[in-house]
Amino acid sequence: MGFIKLLDCTLRDGGHINQGKFGYNVIKSIVSNLVKAGIDIIEIGFLWDSPTDKDTARFHTISELKELLPKDMGASKISLMADNVDLTHLEDNDGTVEYIRLSFRKKEFMWAEQNAKVLMKKGYKVYINPIHGSAISDKDYLQIIERVNKLKPYGFSIVDTFGALRQEDLGRIYYLIEHNLDKDITVGLHLHANLGLAYSLAQYILNIAAPTRNITIDGSLYGMGKVPGNLCIEQIMDYMNVTYRKQYSTEPVYDAIDDYIMPIYEKVTWGYAIPYALSAQYSVHRTYAEFFQEKERLHTKDMRRLLGSIDKEHKEIFNIKYAEELYSKYINVEVDDALALSTIKSELTNYDDIIILAPGASIQAFDIKKYKFNNACVISVNFVYDKSDIDFVFFTNSKRIDNCGRVFDREKMLITSNLIKDVEKVHLIFSRNELVYHDDVYCDDSTLMLINLLNRIERKKIHVAGFDGFLKNKNNFYDISYERTVRKDDYDADTRKKILKRTYSSMQINFLTPSLYQS
Repeated sequence: MGFIKLLDCTLRDGGHINQGKFGYNVIKSIVSNLVKAGIDIIEIGFLWDSPTDKDTARFHTISELKELLPKDMGASKISLMADNVDLTHLEDNDGTVEYIRLSFRKKEFMWAEQNAKVLMKKGYKVYINPIHGSAISDKDYLQIIERVNKLKPYGFSIVDTFGALRQEDLGRIYYLIEHNLDKDITVGLHLHANLGLAYSLAQYILNIAAPTRNITIDGSLYGMGKVPGNLCIEQIMDYMNVTYRKQYSTEPVYDAIDDYIMPIYEKVTWGYAIPYALSAQYSVHRTYAEFFQEKERLHTKDMRRLLGSIDKEHKEIFNIKYAEELYSKYINVEVDDALALSTIKSELTNYDDIIILAPGASIQAFDIKKYKFNNACVISVNFVYDKSDIDFVFFTNSKRIDNCGRVFDREKMLITSNLIKDVEKVHLIFSRNELVYHDDVYCDDSTLMLINLLNRIERKKIHVAGFDGFLKNKNNFYDISYERTVRKDDYDADTRKKILKRTYSSMQINFLTPSLYQS
């Protein structure tokens, strides 16, 4: 009868959250609590290519971690993981560390193979952990398994790096391994929380595993790990107690979560989030989701389209240059806006004054009626002003147009070309790429883009309200719900001020409400 063991990887995978800097006493306490809980294998950290300090769960030698372990380890064993570092210097196994797991990409198998041989000769039990499991073809799995069988390590793991595995995928991979992997080699499983399926998949693998196959399942305290995180060790412990009559003690684990993990979680959260679910759906590196998420004016559907457009060559490893090119291509949809410019220029000749209403908080107290404008055209920017009539709304942001576009006459909507995919039957469409450059300076501030547009059609005198500028810890918007779209560079008042002074010095811009951008 095969065994089922639980491996806690909090100090190793959780170290992606804090660079492994848990602190000496916290590392000791977490290990102690996991021993008290009866966890079978405790992965205390990474094997590193050079010595680190005692507060970090990364180790160059085995001797560095000995003082972190309680005198009585009970039945718990210690594990370490290595990722493409030289391990020939490691001491022979003296019983301190039972397991060493080797993590690698498919093309790095030679490194894993060579180091596994060295470690096995030194007396360690070695796991072979090829990452990006969901992206490995059946043919490649069979080739890897053939080499693993010749190597005869202790274990071979399914690693769901992208968090992309669904039940049918995991079943296919497991049965492929079960029918071809040497029967004496333990099968490991490391799951991620992208799709929120880690707990159910762990149960599934236990249900389908061959009775004679040894199984190891990874988890971590409260799921702590590289965002969005891992299987929660406390969940699978409880499942094992109920279903397999195991005797794991959950109280020491809950104490460790309360005392050591939650203070970290309060600073850096992890867990299910839509961007990571999307990266899993398209089996791409999670950093692409993070990169596009930072473009905070993107709607979720935009992120979905971008992630879906990543080609196979770039999926496994994040490439920032490639991501920038994808984003630029997506956002800068080229259109010939000559007719649109001519049309808006003609329509605005009917007005003596142009009033821009930006969505700053000052617009709440602004009363346009107290200004004695004769025949003024009112254009609001990315919002529908409800205190007076407006003639046009200028939209540059997909989130804002989704919120406001339904309640405004589309025949009065002016949009930039990046919104073509989402809006039909608008009045006029303008090239975004032409409006985000102010001479040679890039700035996609929506109000500046409208000023650029008006400058291009030679409307040199305008009035502006609500173009306040951004202050931290302050409500910056007419509608508080817009606050979540503020980006770091929005606080750069100097750039906007310089653009107004240099690029639009020939224009007469009259601020009707206070602004950080006034000279």
